[in-house]
Amino acid sequence: MAPSKQSSKANLATKSSSSENEDQTPIMGNGRCASQGSDDQSVENMAKALKESTKRRRSARRSKIEKDYHLEMKKLETSVTASLNNILDKRLKLHRARLETLKALLERRSSIETEMSKSNTRLEKAFANANYELQTVLATRIENCKVDTT
Repeated sequence: MAPSKQSSKANLATKSSSSENEDQTPIMGNGRCASQGSDDQSVENMAKALKESTKRRRSARRSKIEKDYHLEMKKLETSVTASLNNILDKRLKLHRARLETLKALLERRSSIETEMSKSNTRLEKAFANANYELQTVLATRIENCKVDTT
């Protein structure tokens, strides 16, 4: 407990010396000391300067954040646009490849249908010829049978 008694004695000594200093300063009409009035103005000026400085720093920080935001948004927009264009290019290439394949298949189908049509025409002609020959042979045999029976 000895240190706390010493510190409280030191506090009392400091208070008494500060009250002695207050008694020596001249007092103005509003109950203030003459030096305190100029100190109040300098404190007010310092507070204004600090407030203005803080306002400028905040404004600069806000401007930098807005600038960074717009820059990031521009980068993001560019990135998304590039990705979208890349995807669209890939889809377009695939679509063209599919169209080319479809075109080749349609050409093949058309040639197959043309060959089938030609083949059907040949078959019809062959069938007509075979039918004609069969009718000719049968007609000849019928006449031969008639002649033999007579």
